[in-house]
Amino acid sequence: MNTKIPTANIPAEPGSTAATVKWASIALFILLAFAISWSIWLILGAIGVSFTVRAAIGMFGPAIAAVLVRLIRREGFADAGLRLTGRGRRGAWRMYPVAYLIIPLLLAAGIGFAWLSSVQHWALSENLHALGRLLAGQRKALPAGYTPDQLAVTTIITQTALAFTLIIPFNMIFTFGEEFGWRGYLLPRLAPLGGISAAIITGIIWGLWHAPLIVLDGYNYPGHPWPGVAMMVVFTVALGMIFAWLRFRSGSVWPAVLAHAALNAQAGFAFVLLSRADPLLGAPIGIVALLPMIAFAAWLATTGRLKAEPDNIAPPANS
Repeated sequence: MNTKIPTANIPAEPGSTAATVKWASIALFILLAFAISWSIWLILGAIGVSFTVRAAIGMFGPAIAAVLVRLIRREGFADAGLRLTGRGRRGAWRMYPVAYLIIPLLLAAGIGFAWLSSVQHWALSENLHALGRLLAGQRKALPAGYTPDQLAVTTIITQTALAFTLIIPFNMIFTFGEEFGWRGYLLPRLAPLGGISAAIITGIIWGLWHAPLIVLDGYNYPGHPWPGVAMMVVFTVALGMIFAWLRFRSGSVWPAVLAHAALNAQAGFAFVLLSRADPLLGAPIGIVALLPMIAFAAWLATTGRLKAEPDNIAPPANS
């Protein structure tokens, strides 16, 4: 998996970004990433494939695009971040537990903020009761000794344990499809512009890439097709700055893959703990619930933690 093709190291110098950012490669990558994923989502949607299946398949579009551009432009894979840690990164291994923990902490902060701001109220007992009735209605008979509420509690405990364990490596199969493109290709190619600029631009493109799912399927922001796209961009810019930090600090794409997988596994806890709210406002990724994440991303930027390391910004000599 860790294919090494030697490439020349050409350090980026201040004021020389026009010579080091390979805009033709970047444009080709963006075109292919959007074309592949959007075609999958639209074509499979038109023939009736379920949302979950076509959304998952389309997640591999950025990775496929990254591979194709690297092959077409003969860029190689040396700077793709496939190593578990980059060379010369002191403490790079620490980014793995950070990647594992930062997402649930930020999600919890967002849930707390949405609750404290009265956008949503605490509704665990109500939601457990509703889940219990739903589960009971799906079964011919409850397990011996279980009431619907007890069945709901057992289910939530089991799902919580899985969301922090087995579901994460399973999700990494799919989040690699995105991260190998966004943080394995696009972010390093934009890094000569500066880590902050690269993270923001990557986040904007990443958010817009979701547009068909949001507009046509109500993904994440049901009932708000176009405002949902704008809100998604806010979310992906903030999250993208955090993932850029993981990528730059570790020298590897894998911590971002891990954090992305944790997000997909754990974002649903907000629907168990809180009442429903306008998805543009409430948890897990409405603007009020995102304020802790936005604040953390801003802290990373203002404290100089989004500086790209040299081997992440050195473009291949023949690109």
